[in-house]
Amino acid sequence: MEINWLAFAAAVVAQIAAGFIWFHPSVMGTIYAKSLGVSVDDMKPKNAAMTYGLTILMTILYTLFLTLNVTGPGQDHDDTGHSFITFQHGLAHGLIFTMMVIIPLLGTPALYENKNRNWFLTQLGYWFVRTSIAFGIISMWR
Repeated sequence: MEINWLAFAAAVVAQIAAGFIWFHPSVMGTIYAKSLGVSVDDMKPKNAAMTYGLTILMTILYTLFLTLNVTGPGQDHDDTGHSFITFQHGLAHGLIFTMMVIIPLLGTPALYENKNRNWFLTQLGYWFVRTSIAFGIISMWR
């Protein structure tokens, strides 16, 4: 399996951009802050360089996992020759991954930590969008 490093980099950048947009106060940031019981200003990082640097590192690791998942054996075409090298194939992976991995990963601790519905839905939406964008880019641009 070969990795298209340009697609990989685009997926990393797209996920980070999605996070900045999603958690902007005029999109979901205000709802998310209220779900945590804090103000939007309270959510600003104390050490921006470390926060953003670690965010980039963790996004690289996450994207590597997604890349291996969507471009592995059997992910090129089926027995009839139907190609899986499409953005839609990546979206399908994003939906399945969200249902089977992200919902349990977010939902189980949310139940025990008494997180409210807005917290859960904001996080769930963010991770679905982020993951689907990355899967889509990586799947179509091999």
